[in-house]
Amino acid sequence: MRRPAFFLVLTIAVAASSGCYSSDYRRTIAANVSLLSDMSDKLADYCRTYFKLDDRQLSSEEMGEFYYAFNKANAFSSSTPREASRPSHRDFVKLLNTYEKFAHAADEYRLGGKPDPAVLASLLSQHDQVRHLAGKVTEDLRNERD
Repeated sequence: MRRPAFFLVLTIAVAASSGCYSSDYRRTIAANVSLLSDMSDKLADYCRTYFKLDDRQLSSEEMGEFYYAFNKANAFSSSTPREASRPSHRDFVKLLNTYEKFAHAADEYRLGGKPDPAVLASLLSQHDQVRHLAGKVTEDLRNERD
């Protein structure tokens, strides 16, 4: 009599924890999408002003916040291999790759020494792609079942 009750409790606990995991995945991926999107907006703003803050150039140390956002989101993605088949996860990986390329290209532009309208246009296009993919992940999350 005790064994069936134990297995029933165990089954309920597993089901509840998997529901929490799924809910945690949704909440955490949404937070990471928001982080990358917000940081992409900030980086695009810096690109538009050629990395000027008041009367000085943005430093390499200050650029670290953009790489930190990538590293944080990438660590999350790497920790969710069970979710790899979900459209939201696949599009999140695309978002990560696009954001990383944008951050590196913007940093190279900053280090280039002079404003260049063609490079700026390319960077703003990359920013638009980050925003598009962030919207795609958000849409995927709305359409996915837990």
